[in-house]
Amino acid sequence: MSEVSLSVVDGDLIAFKASAACETRTIDVTFNGVFFGNFPNRTKFKAYLKETVGSPPFEEFTITDKQEVEDLANCLHTIKVMLQGIQYKCKTKEQRVCVQGEGNFRDYLLLPTKYKGGRTDMIKPLYLKQAKEYLLSRFKAEQAHGKETDDVCAAYAYEGYVKKQYIVQCSTDKDSNSNVGWLFNWDKMEAPEKIEGLGHLSRNDKGAVSGKGRKWFVHQCLFGDRSDSYIPYQLSGMKFGEKASFDLLKDLTTDKECWQVMYDQYKIWYPADFTYEAWNGEIVNGNALQQMQLYIDCAHMRRFAGDRVVAQDVLTKLGVQY
Repeated sequence: MSEVSLSVVDGDLIAFKASAACETRTIDVTFNGVFFGNFPNRTKFKAYLKETVGSPPFEEFTITDKQEVEDLANCLHTIKVMLQGIQYKCKTKEQRVCVQGEGNFRDYLLLPTKYKGGRTDMIKPLYLKQAKEYLLSRFKAEQAHGKETDDVCAAYAYEGYVKKQYIVQCSTDKDSNSNVGWLFNWDKMEAPEKIEGLGHLSRNDKGAVSGKGRKWFVHQCLFGDRSDSYIPYQLSGMKFGEKASFDLLKDLTTDKECWQVMYDQYKIWYPADFTYEAWNGEIVNGNALQQMQLYIDCAHMRRFAGDRVVAQDVLTKLGVQY
């Protein structure tokens, strides 16, 4: 392995976590224009109503989100400490940070629901903008234009893998679990792990599925990602859960088996050609292969310029029946 020693950090996650950690969120509740009380969150308030005899229904109250922040210096110090801790655990000589820039090709995918469209009403930490500006000015963060920060971090890890260099992508996002190369998840790992090969899936006692490698990628293409607003079977009208995907893939031992199962499942969801209206109003001609490609484009992190996993090419190469 060469002497290159580099950790590349998803700065969007750092900025969000640090700015969120430096504020307290509660809700102010009013009823018929009269202040009713302050509660930790909507869930706690609903529980309070449930336990209070004679309370009006939740829908009759007016909820106002409230954010109280610490000094900005605390947020910026938290960022610095987080980055130092990540580099220490990765044991790298150099560290780079990447943040989201302008545009993302996934925003233009003809999904039935816009990519990450469910986040439009999400309350952002008050210091998020200042946190990203700090990463850009203090740490000279690289910006991801036309793609996501995830893609840039994946590209670094892939370059390291190909060149046999120690380049670590640092992210807590589950998308990174299928990227080839060194990975450090600062929430779950004490040291970087090398991701390669078919990989594996597992399921904890609460039913949540996790995994690594190409099998995790196939799982994402089947189950989707609710936080990013893409659900592969959304237009099928059928139910399909995390466990269903896990059960289909858990015992498979080859890429051919995984891709055969994936295509067969898409064919169950979409047995015939159809049309649908995309999030932008465009009418799209759909079928199993077209839908499969659409969600592959959502899940695949682009490792280099022009990188794209073309479903039909992979199916043909692997000898999958389709």
